[in-house]
Amino acid sequence: MRFVFAFIIGFILCTYFATSHSHCQETSDAERFLDGFFPIGVFSQPADSMKKWRERGINTFLETPQNHDPIEWDRAAQRNGLRIIRRPLPNPRDDIGRKDLLAWSHWDEPDAAGRIFEWTPLFERTYAEWQRIDPQRKIFINFAGPDISWFTARDDEYSRNYAAHYPRLIATADWIANDIYPCAGWLNRAHESRRGDVTLITEPIKVIRTLTGKPQFAFIETSEIEHGNVAGARCPTPGEVRAQIWLAIIHGVRGLFYFPAVVGTNGFQFDGTPPEVVDELKLQNAILTELSSILQGPINPKNANVIIPAPLQAGWRIERKRIYIFVVNPTSQPQPAVPIRVDATSAIKVCEQHGSSRKLSVTENQWHDEFAPFGVNIYLAEFK
Repeated sequence: MRFVFAFIIGFILCTYFATSHSHCQETSDAERFLDGFFPIGVFSQPADSMKKWRERGINTFLETPQNHDPIEWDRAAQRNGLRIIRRPLPNPRDDIGRKDLLAWSHWDEPDAAGRIFEWTPLFERTYAEWQRIDPQRKIFINFAGPDISWFTARDDEYSRNYAAHYPRLIATADWIANDIYPCAGWLNRAHESRRGDVTLITEPIKVIRTLTGKPQFAFIETSEIEHGNVAGARCPTPGEVRAQIWLAIIHGVRGLFYFPAVVGTNGFQFDGTPPEVVDELKLQNAILTELSSILQGPINPKNANVIIPAPLQAGWRIERKRIYIFVVNPTSQPQPAVPIRVDATSAIKVCEQHGSSRKLSVTENQWHDEFAPFGVNIYLAEFK
């Protein structure tokens, strides 16, 4: 009896400390999205490019390109050790039990070009059929970021009718993505004046979060995409790509997909990523891979808060007595002597910049640091 009583008391105390002092607790596997795997993907690339993309740090291929054999594409992905997201095979039952297949995907951008009225009932029928065939398989949908931001913000009758279809489409998927390309893509009238503003990457993410709590993903531009087709469209710089990656993570995405194609007047290319952006992708993908398990833990947990001045943005993850902090300068201007403060129940014992041995001087859970244009600083702080 005394043993049982002690066990009960111990359980109560453990539960209390797990909830009240969770910054001191290990994140369980059940709390990690995809068991800690962070999808770093690329959109609609041919099988013969898989080795090249894998060497750039890609672990997932999204969508079989049109007119490419899905069976051969699948086999190439398996040979290269890649995960995949795509439409079902011609016989969808052949996909049952596939561990490398993360999700089935709907057709891309059902909300673009006015298709939402026709495609919403089509997607609902497709979802019901896929659920009947394999109820365990995740389903992926990608929205046009400029459209979901535009139609959900306007109050005219057409926009309200348009926006009313988004909850129906979201109900046909488990994972929700969007694509918006601040430098190289088409933007609507509300966003065109902000071309080159990397924080545009966060706008659809915030809109989608008002509609659903389902896991989100984002697309990142790596080429000139619409150059020549759209006024002002240009290739993003390596810094702009870097900032977009980490802004999306700060705002809670569970994976990223690069869009490297060029569809402008220079002719179609599957991959128009310039060498300097390739080098940046390799660097950032290596960091994402190293931190994947951390990134897939609870997003910006509420038992801590990171306070920084605008225009910088920050996100964080907590692992045992450590807090990982991601801070982005989303501007082309350097930001000197930026104060960074952590509000938490415990004091910070030590703080260093991830990837270096540089220690920060911390006083009352605050330190100062500088940021290069489009700079990203990652900190690892340890609580006492």
